[in-house]
Amino acid sequence: MRRIPYSIRHPQPGSMTRRSFIAGAAAASLGFALYAGTHARHEFEITQKTLAIRNLPDGFQGFRIVQMSDIHLEEFTEAFFLERMVHQVNDLNPDLVLITGDFVSRGPRPHTVAWNAAGLAAEILSTLKAPQRLGILGNHDVAVGADHVIDPLEAHGTPILVDSYTPLERGKDVLWIAGADDPGTRKPDLNFAIPPDPRAPVIFMCHEPDYVDHVIQHPRFPLIDVMLSGHTHGGQIRIPYIGPLVLPPMGQKYIEGFYKFGHMQLYVNRGIGTVGVPFRLNCPAELTHFTLQRA
Repeated sequence: MRRIPYSIRHPQPGSMTRRSFIAGAAAASLGFALYAGTHARHEFEITQKTLAIRNLPDGFQGFRIVQMSDIHLEEFTEAFFLERMVHQVNDLNPDLVLITGDFVSRGPRPHTVAWNAAGLAAEILSTLKAPQRLGILGNHDVAVGADHVIDPLEAHGTPILVDSYTPLERGKDVLWIAGADDPGTRKPDLNFAIPPDPRAPVIFMCHEPDYVDHVIQHPRFPLIDVMLSGHTHGGQIRIPYIGPLVLPPMGQKYIEGFYKFGHMQLYVNRGIGTVGVPFRLNCPAELTHFTLQRA
């Protein structure tokens, strides 16, 4: 019988087999996960911004505020990273720290993890050295248990504004800080959240930025000068030429940075922590350092 000759083809230098492609893709995915979950997730940026506010009283010219947001302690933010952020804030030596919600996370780990994290977050934040600090609730805080999150925070010196407001006073000059209940899980009442006759600038905290579309329709909108939000994490994972991969409900229109609504400025902070997956990419954590000036 005549044998039919055959040959074995060896890959040429530089060619890629299916197996090597799969292996390379797996290695790249692993490398991405390691980078996004370890190095990139712990990168942060201190963003310096000026807030130009109409009729700003003389006593608040140059007043400095640091905004922190979306801590998500334990899932997935580690205590050491929050401590590092507190140290950074203390180095900035602000007059006021405002924390725009989501101190803890609901899931994926057991509920007890979040319950314990609420107390730990309160303890770490108590080491902030600013003369005053205030916060609001986020959707995760409400899902875990609003009172359970509020109680240790307030016991450790971090008052939480829930459809309420408070004046800051410097001599005869006043600046109002207002805070909404979480609109992602409950129904804020802006009649209680915004002072009815402030006769001074109002800085309004609300966790979900897309709620601004409701705020601007409210009769007390003209009284608000600045709205500070978080919630979006800036997209958390941002792919070049594509943008953020996943955005949460009520955080899909106003993703990060400044937006203008007539006289009012909205600022959306990228936050400290992560949710869903413990990854960040092209979207570092953020502390925002505002300096107030008269517009």
